[in-house]
Amino acid sequence: MRNSRLVAAAAALGLLLPAAGCFSRVKTSSQADVAGAALDRREVAEATVSHWSDVSRLSARRLIEEYGVPDEVHADSLVWNNNGPWQRTVVSNVRPMTPDDPVTQDVVSQTVKYAMNRGQSLDVLRFDDHVGFDPATRQLSSTSDREAHNYLRLNLADDVAHGRLRPDQARDSYASIVKYEQSGKTSPYLLGLRFAVNP
Repeated sequence: MRNSRLVAAAAALGLLLPAAGCFSRVKTSSQADVAGAALDRREVAEATVSHWSDVSRLSARRLIEEYGVPDEVHADSLVWNNNGPWQRTVVSNVRPMTPDDPVTQDVVSQTVKYAMNRGQSLDVLRFDDHVGFDPATRQLSSTSDREAHNYLRLNLADDVAHGRLRPDQARDSYASIVKYEQSGKTSPYLLGLRFAVNP
C-alpha cells in the first residue's frame, strides 16, 4: 500500500513519467526540482525490486549501493547511464519460464565503448557468448550475475582482442579465476577494467 501511494504521489507531482512502465525524474522546472527533494527515488527503486526474483533483487541492491539511484526504473529493470566506467548498466528481473526451468544468474548487463576490427570481434565472440559487440555503435557488453564477473569477462575479452590470449585460454582463465574467487581470494581482473575505455 505504501509503495502504491509513493508512486501515485510521485506521478501527481509530475516527477515521474509513466511511459511503457518506466519512471524517470523530470528536470524541466524549478518546481519539479524542489518537489523532488521531498521524494526519495531510492524508495521507488526499492519498492520495484522488492517483488523481483532473489538473484535479481540482490544484484539490484548491490548496484544501488554502488551507484546510487538508477536513472530509469522499469517494472522489470533498473538502468544507470554513464555510471563509473560503464556507458550503461542494466539489471533485469529474470524469472524461469516454468517451475522446472533453472533460474538464470545472468541479470546484470554492462556496456563500454570499445573499438575493434572484425577479426578481433570474432575472436572475442568465440571466447564467451555472454560477451557481445556492436560494431555500429562500438559497444562491448557483458552479462553476468554481478559486476565483478562483467569486469572479468571484459578484461579477458580485451586480452583476446589484443592477442594476449586465445579464446580457449580466456575461457580457461575465466573458470580458474572464478574458482579462485570462490575460495575467498580475488584477482585484479575482478576489481575493475584493466583497459582504457574509448570516449
